[in-house]
Order: sequence, then C-alpha cells, then structure tokens
Amino acid sequence: MAVADPDSPDASSLWMKLPVHEVLLLVGGLLMLLVLLYTMEAPRSGSFLSPPLVAIAGALLLWPVHNNAAARALLLSGGVLLFIWAITRTSTILIPFVAVYLLAYLLHPIVTRLDRKYRIPRWVSSMVVTTLVVGLFITTVVIIAPNIVEQIDRLSRQTLGALEALRGWLATSPVVAELEGAGVIERETLIRELTDFVQQQTRRLPSAAEEVLASVGSVLGIITVLALIPVILFYTLKDYPSIRDSLVGLFPTTNGRRDYIVEAGSIVGNYLRGQLLIGLISAVNVAVALALFGVPFWLLIALLTGVLNFVPRLGAIVSMVLGGCVALVFGGWMDALIVLIVILAQQLLEQSVLTPKILSYQMGLHPVLIVFALLAFGTFMGVFGLLIAVPATAILVTIYRAWREELTLELNEYGASRR
Repeated sequence: MAVADPDSPDASSLWMKLPVHEVLLLVGGLLMLLVLLYTMEAPRSGSFLSPPLVAIAGALLLWPVHNNAAARALLLSGGVLLFIWAITRTSTILIPFVAVYLLAYLLHPIVTRLDRKYRIPRWVSSMVVTTLVVGLFITTVVIIAPNIVEQIDRLSRQTLGALEALRGWLATSPVVAELEGAGVIERETLIRELTDFVQQQTRRLPSAAEEVLASVGSVLGIITVLALIPVILFYTLKDYPSIRDSLVGLFPTTNGRRDYIVEAGSIVGNYLRGQLLIGLISAVNVAVALALFGVPFWLLIALLTGVLNFVPRLGAIVSMVLGGCVALVFGGWMDALIVLIVILAQQLLEQSVLTPKILSYQMGLHPVLIVFALLAFGTFMGVFGLLIAVPATAILVTIYRAWREELTLELNEYGASRR
C-alpha cells in the first residue's frame, strides 16, 4: 500500500496557501476567458466589448499573478484564442501574403541555385524569377483562361440539353412504361422532378455568373492586388532565408534544436514541387493527346487530370471515371475509350519515368499509411483533406520521429543514472 508523502503538497493545500487577492484575480481571469469566448462566438454590431479589449483586460487582470502556473495557462489560452480570432478576421487580407509565401517557398531553390552556382546576386535572380512567374500568369490568363470559360459554358449548356432529351425519353420510352406498370417507378413524378431540376439550373447559370463577378470585387481592388503580388513576391524571394528563419524560430525546440521543422519543410517542399511539375506534365500530355483525337472538352479533362494528380492513386481513378463519363455522354463510346487509354498511358509514364526521376527522394511513408491518410483526411476535411493528406502525414511522422528519438535519449540517460 502506497504511503502519501507528507511533504508533497496537494492541490487543495496550494490553493489554501494563496492570498485571497490572488485567488480573486485567477477567478477573474477565468471569467474574462469565458467572456472572450462569448464575444468571439456571438459578435454584436455596435457592442463595446470586442475580443481584443477583453483579452487586454484579462491580461492586465492576470499580470500581477503571472508567475502562477494557473495564470500562465489562462494567459496562454487567451492568447491562442485571440490569435485564431485575428487570423479568421484578417483571412481576406492574409490570403495574398500566404499565397505569395507559398510560391516563394516553392521557387526558393531556383533562386538559391542561380545565386550559388552562377554567382548571380540574389536580388537579380529574384527579379528574373518574379518576371517569369508574372509572364506565365499573363500568358495563362490571355490564352488558356478564355478556352476554359468557353468549354465550361458549353459543357453546362449541353448538360442541360441532355437532361431535356432525357426528359423526352422518359415520357415516350416503353421501358419506363413497363417499369411503371410493375410499380417500380412513377413516370409523372420522375418527369416532374427532372423538369424542376432543369428549370432551377437554367435560372442558376446567369445568377452564378453575376455572383462570380460580384465576389471578385471592384476593378480597382483587383488591379491593386495584382500590382502588389509581384512586388511582395520579389521581396519575399530576395529575403526568403531571413523570413524562413524567423518563422522557424516561432516553433518549439526539441532538445534545443528545431531539426524536425527543417526536415518536415524539406519533405513537404520536395513533394509539392515534384507534384506540381508532374501534374503540369500530365495535364499537357493529356490535353495534347485528347485534342489530336478530337475528344470533346479535352481541356477540362486535362485540367481535371492535372489537379487530381495531387491525390495519389485515387486521383487517376477519379480522372478516368469522370473524364470517361463526359466523353461518353457528349461524344461516344470511342471518345470514352480514348480518354481511358490516354489517362492510363499517362499513369504508366508517370509511375515508370516521371515519379522516379522527379520525386527521387524517399517520402518514408508506407503505402498502407498513405491510403489510410487519404481516407482519414478526406472524411474529416473533404477534397481539401485529400490534397493535403500526404504532406500533412509526412509532417506528423517527422514530428513523431523527432519526439521518439528525444524520448529514447531521455530513457537511455535515465537507465544510465539508475545503474
């Protein structure tokens, strides 16, 4: 039977030893944390209370007892909540900066290689890379974007036309009459629901275009953002090492080091760069092949293949199914067969040549773990979860390995001290 140490203080004795004013301050800090949660959850226009004011008041209230562990926990909790609230409120402003930093993160090796191998000053290489990115963006908008919009508009209208033809077939088909006679379906109900659906979609097409134009914002805002992005990208590329080191310094250390952050960043960076390049090659190959065979909506099918290439294994299957269905409905069985053959050939090329050459590094993830990560992230986060499943899993595995190595070191030291 274990005997309690009389010298070890318990929680009740610690609270009893605290002065009354410190207890009151801690209770007040807890109440301010609850008020902070309330103001974040139910904001009211015109209200004097706001999360920053509540957070400041709570910090001032707890500052006299900030050396207390409970006070530090309340301050940390409030700080995290306020940070999340600020990120949520400023998400519209932060999106361009986050996108530019991600782009600089992907292009940083090119600038570094030009600087180290060819002795080009970093500001010059950053200017060259920024100019190339802006030129590629303008070319995409001028040449490819109109074709994409035209094919999307044609696909939507042909889809509505196919639904109209399906409604006429339902009204005259003897097969449907036999099924109705057997009590399997009700012809009138099915036709009425299909008619309502077609009418809703027909009214939605013009309104969808108006919503897109309204969501884009004013022309002045668009010009301002487009003018700022190249400038932000240039300075981010030029000063990327110092910006990266500052961000890495925000993460906690493991045994006094942050190697796990560097390793995880390297894994994710290599994965994203490789997948972007492979996706671009896949989209170009599929687009050229389908255009040569005259498959309808070849550009949309190629873009779908390139985007879904970010989802390992499952992306190719979804591309073949969706692309084959589009080609079958708006072309014929021969077009659908061509789509399946082209995407399958692209997958064979990717697995045998592109992936070994471009993704020459080892992700260090077992195939079963990758499939599980895809299913888990897809269940909780949808399509976005499928896109980030593999890099996020790589980061988690890297952090776990760093923690396990640190735990192993601590256990070894403990075992040596016990001898």
